[in-house]
Amino acid sequence: MPDTFDTDVLVIGAGPTGLTLACDLSRRLVTSRIIERDAEPSRASKAKRIQSRSLEVLDDLGAVGHVLARGVAELPMRFHEPSGAVDKPSIGARADDAFRTPYPDALWIGQFDVETALRQRLAELGGKVEFGTEAIGIEQDDDGVTVTVRTRDDEKTLRARYVVGADGGKSSTRKLSGIPLVGKTHDEQRWYLGDVTVAGLDRDHMHIWPSERGMLGLTPLPGTELWQFQSPILPADEPGVPSLEFYQRLFDERAGSVQLTSATWLSVYQVNVRMVEDYRKGRVLLAGDAAHVHSPAGGQGMNTGIQDAYNLGWKITSAVDGARSALLDTYAAERMPVARAVLASSTDKMTRTMAQASRGSEDGLGSALADMVDSATTTGLGIHYRTSPMMYCDGEETDTGPKAGDRAPNVHGLNGGDLFSLLRGPRWSLITWNHDEPVLLGNAKPTHLQVLRIGSAPDSSIVDTSGEFPDVYRPRPGELIMIRPDGHLVARVAAEHESDLIAHLAPFRSSGTRVRPA
Repeated sequence: MPDTFDTDVLVIGAGPTGLTLACDLSRRLVTSRIIERDAEPSRASKAKRIQSRSLEVLDDLGAVGHVLARGVAELPMRFHEPSGAVDKPSIGARADDAFRTPYPDALWIGQFDVETALRQRLAELGGKVEFGTEAIGIEQDDDGVTVTVRTRDDEKTLRARYVVGADGGKSSTRKLSGIPLVGKTHDEQRWYLGDVTVAGLDRDHMHIWPSERGMLGLTPLPGTELWQFQSPILPADEPGVPSLEFYQRLFDERAGSVQLTSATWLSVYQVNVRMVEDYRKGRVLLAGDAAHVHSPAGGQGMNTGIQDAYNLGWKITSAVDGARSALLDTYAAERMPVARAVLASSTDKMTRTMAQASRGSEDGLGSALADMVDSATTTGLGIHYRTSPMMYCDGEETDTGPKAGDRAPNVHGLNGGDLFSLLRGPRWSLITWNHDEPVLLGNAKPTHLQVLRIGSAPDSSIVDTSGEFPDVYRPRPGELIMIRPDGHLVARVAAEHESDLIAHLAPFRSSGTRVRPA
């Protein structure tokens, strides 16, 4: 008898990673469900900074409006020294102009607001989170995955073609699937965290109280009355039990007249640097903190997870459509090097920050905090997949301009619009430059690929009125530039090599038997 599936994809975990994937699958008309073991949405701030590349992802998904309305780009630091307050600029530089992004500024915003934006978008797409539903058993075979879930009322099984675990650092998906998390726990790097309210403190600054007994920090969470509290636990100290009274005592001992009035979330954070050895085991895949956990330096946990999901969404859609296994293999091939780089970088940065936090030095601590968030990797815009087996060029690629594997930079002046807007949506794009001849890929069926004919002549389908496109992309006359649904170039080839490109991509293509969105 034919196999019966409750859903094509079951997403386990409704944080930013799982919600990003659920939104992407829903707009691609993939049958999917997303479950969350907690009974209601989290109100803990956790991450508090969303980076440029993640904002681009939310824009493409149609979820960026709420984040832009709530987030704040500039948040100067105020160091409270015994001699008086010292103001410093907001930490983290704008994205370099060379990346040409519509969102050059990272935004300060609580993770719960990012989740709200994604849940709202998921609802618009016809989906919803099934709260209070916990995965307690996972068994897979050649055709699908059977997941046993427990709700408040009963236990039942769900049958899915694929399962994606996006359920955080303590992932039950990872454990139930027998995927080890390899790495190290940094016992000397522990932090007190919490969401608190404070009486009479200026919300236009991040406030830092340097102290040899451990710095104290309060960051306002935009659009709320909350502040995120942070303080390192020095290696010689035994951690106290987080409570409003305990945190107040830390301020009384180290900072003087700061009055905490309430708390909604309190925690001790232990820095772990761990990741799995593969993001996929058969039909079970991992994303976000379920696959890699690291220090909070640079605010990379939430952002890396969002970008994991964006890389995976279109690939798992193609897998449901019948694409060969080689396509899903590129998910780990492309995203694991990113996680390794983030783990290495964040560990170094957190170590330096901990050292400065214990010295009570405003100068050194300010530099360490700024270093935590200032890099091309931090923004996500400099991440590339040039070594992925999917990437292709004909050997004549220009030395300047974006290469196969790079994120596609934006350009303006295209019939009065911009390239970012033309690429928005769940499809592939093939750009031709000053080339009017037919292209074989333009006949792709079903039509999930758009052909953008850009040229300098007034009769071009898309006229480059500003001259930005050749300046940024450095195209050869007649060159074909293929861009994947996640906004990364997959190929740059001369038109006469188009058949070679088609042959190269054959192992990664889906059969396209399912009805696709326009």
